[in-house]
Amino acid sequence: MRTLLALICLAALPLRAAEQATFESGGALTAMIRDGVELPVRAQLIATFEGGVEATLQPHDQKSTIAREGIEKRWSGATTFSNGRDAHFSAEWAEDAAGTQIASVKVSNTGEWPLLVQSIDYVIDLPRDTFVGGRVESPGIALPEQKPADATFYRGEAQALRFVDKSGNWMLSVSWAQSRAVTLTDRWDADGRSYRLRVRLWTGPLATEEVAERVSLRLDGHAHAVPAALSVDVASPGYAFEGFGANYCWATETPITPFMLDELKIAWSRHELKAILWDLQRDKLSPMLTSDFERIARIQKQGTPWIISLWRLPERFYVDPNQRPMGTFGRQIAGERWPEFLDLIGSYLLHLKTHYGAEPDLFSFNEPDLGVSIGLTPEGEREAIKRIGAHLRKLGLKTKMLLGDTANPRDSHKYVLATAADAEAMQYVGAISFHSWWSGTPAQYQAWAEVAAWLNLPLIVGEAGTDPGSYRNRTYDSYAYGLKEAWQTQDLLRYARPAASLYWQFTDDYALARVGADGVVQPTGRFWLMKHFNNLTPQKSRVIDSASDRADVAISAFAKGDELVVHVLNTGAVRTATLAGLPAGDWRRVTTTEEAGFQETEIKLTGAAAALDLPARSLTTLVRLSAAKKP
Repeated sequence: MRTLLALICLAALPLRAAEQATFESGGALTAMIRDGVELPVRAQLIATFEGGVEATLQPHDQKSTIAREGIEKRWSGATTFSNGRDAHFSAEWAEDAAGTQIASVKVSNTGEWPLLVQSIDYVIDLPRDTFVGGRVESPGIALPEQKPADATFYRGEAQALRFVDKSGNWMLSVSWAQSRAVTLTDRWDADGRSYRLRVRLWTGPLATEEVAERVSLRLDGHAHAVPAALSVDVASPGYAFEGFGANYCWATETPITPFMLDELKIAWSRHELKAILWDLQRDKLSPMLTSDFERIARIQKQGTPWIISLWRLPERFYVDPNQRPMGTFGRQIAGERWPEFLDLIGSYLLHLKTHYGAEPDLFSFNEPDLGVSIGLTPEGEREAIKRIGAHLRKLGLKTKMLLGDTANPRDSHKYVLATAADAEAMQYVGAISFHSWWSGTPAQYQAWAEVAAWLNLPLIVGEAGTDPGSYRNRTYDSYAYGLKEAWQTQDLLRYARPAASLYWQFTDDYALARVGADGVVQPTGRFWLMKHFNNLTPQKSRVIDSASDRADVAISAFAKGDELVVHVLNTGAVRTATLAGLPAGDWRRVTTTEEAGFQETEIKLTGAAAALDLPARSLTTLVRLSAAKKP
């Protein structure tokens, strides 16, 4: 009861001020937000080399040494180019009360030799589908609707430009500190389509000079959200869904981990098999291992099934011991080490069973297709499943093998087909899995659903997440990131049809909360979004048919007996919606917006198409009160 009251108080607290823009991990602008609409205006520093070869100074990847100051909008780092030269950049963003985004950027050469660039530009990409047929005020030119004879349709000098869409609604004003050479290009290449504004900051090799500029972007206009028509078919049989779960693999030793265990329900969990620690500590376990084992035991006592996954091994187990940095991808297990390897795994699981009463339902290699940090070919995974599966069965363990557990959903279903064709291997397989990093297309998700149906096995999203590089400097620490996660969740339910989806992670890694200076856990907007799915979705339910006629509104619905739950995600502006198919009666409505999390009211539905008001950038959940458990 004490916990419940605390949560109610937390829910009433306002979240951070509404975001006006979104950014990548390298500090590049990815969108401007107005009236709840994320308009994909992109801005970044680009260097051009001989032959017209371009490279961003703000790469969005998992390797670049780009740092961010806490959750502030300040980034800096060194970028290494293909010619071996480095450049240091910094980008500091601010915004005024009107929502103007102000970037103060600097570039300098970090080496003793000149940086052999042809130019350094600040490049802004405007979404073509928004501004097509519009104009650029002063110099007063039209934005081409068809490919111009010269893709670069304007060259000149300017200190400010203003872009206006065809209707005169959306206006983007861009200015910088001094008059500079600019070009406008009707861009369409492998990376996308846009109107590209290039502002020349520097020409020629960069020696000891520092390039600096202050660029302002202001978006004006009003969103005109079209009402949404939504429907739920309560008579559809749907597919079985065990529920939402979470990973607890590392970064667990913080107050965030127990907070998540207390406050968010889980239908499945996943944990790391800490082989290196076990190898060193079998006779005397460290607090880290005992804490891990105790957490697993707590979860199993709740009746929650769980997965144990292997990332890395002691060096002697690899074919190239002590020759690679920790974390190197694609490393292979030495053939002569397999008996010792099987003993390492088996003894770990037997200890958990004997001393903690905990026994995993499934075992996997983490992302073996990518090789983090053990690589297996499809045939290699097939043979590993046979050997490990037979060993665990011999030890009397119930644990089966999790097939796949691939790094992303992008055609990775092909990886599991070698095992799927082998009857001996399949006797040890209990489920199949992929991770959702970078997301997939509907067709790629459906391919996984089809393989699972063909094999008559449950499909598990072992790691649900969108950007695998966001840990580097907490790119995930924004409400916009949470909306992308929520959208991915809806897509997975619609197209992949998983039996369970496990978020990465409910710890201090990709954290849904922060720890304040006073040690108190502070939920973020992303926490409240995830709470909708984890706590309001009935476990062991069925995902029933639902539909939306708007591209920026997603819906999912769940039934369990007379329990009904509907999640409606609106990623656009404020709008009205009609929701058909729900029975009349009293319902609980829970809404999360950027400004306030998990706001609860009671509403009455008449049985006809219910009218709903959907706030901008919000998640709304309807829970049938006749079956709902009172908070």
